[in-house]
Amino acid sequence: MRVLVVDDEGSVLVTLSANLELEGFEVTSAASGAIALELLEEGVFDLVLTDIRMPGMSGVELFRRVRARSPAMPVVLMTAYAVEGLVEEALGEGAFAVLPKPFAIDHVAATLVRAGRRPVVLIVDEAKAEATAEALRASGVGARAATDEESALAAVRCGDVDVCVLPLETRRKSAPDCMAELLTAEPSLTFIVIAKTIHPETVRRVSALGAFACIQGPVGTKEMIRVVARARSAPRQRPSTQAPASA
Repeated sequence: MRVLVVDDEGSVLVTLSANLELEGFEVTSAASGAIALELLEEGVFDLVLTDIRMPGMSGVELFRRVRARSPAMPVVLMTAYAVEGLVEEALGEGAFAVLPKPFAIDHVAATLVRAGRRPVVLIVDEAKAEATAEALRASGVGARAATDEESALAAVRCGDVDVCVLPLETRRKSAPDCMAELLTAEPSLTFIVIAKTIHPETVRRVSALGAFACIQGPVGTKEMIRVVARARSAPRQRPSTQAPASA
């Protein structure tokens, strides 16, 4: 996988690039956004990993330039700042993930591998799945729609779904039961559950199956994109093997 790594701190750039090469990536480094754009014009890359706060062109501006040039290219952001307004802007515009510094190299590598697969978000909703998926696609986020448990299971079996967004209650099953079934097809799925009301027991049950978040709906497109990006940014956790209680 060909990765363009961008950071204005020389020591960080050298160390990160070397570690990613040890992980098996083909790495090209750039000390600024301007240099990164030149390299993107000259070569072919699978994705970009860039720091956010850099003199001159920020990583968010670089992301926007990359998106305008190559809409399908994943961009992963890095930042050492816990509260960063630019992060929220970039996530709402379709950046793949944001990694807080300092980070473990295995987490960075796993995120880059995930991004390089160009995964899609599966939206499960009886009435609004296609409209939500289309809104995500229009914002540059790959998405697929499913209206029931059967079509959701078929979509997951295609192998390119990494995040699944589903309501707390589907037509025939509760979210925990639906999640358990989907995990049999793809154990690495990350779930985002949308609920009309949030109860601690509900959060506990979906969390036990590996849900990244249980949030109150309705959820707008930009907020949905942000939650998906945060889910992709977080280290993956193995779901509990304990069967969920019946709804």
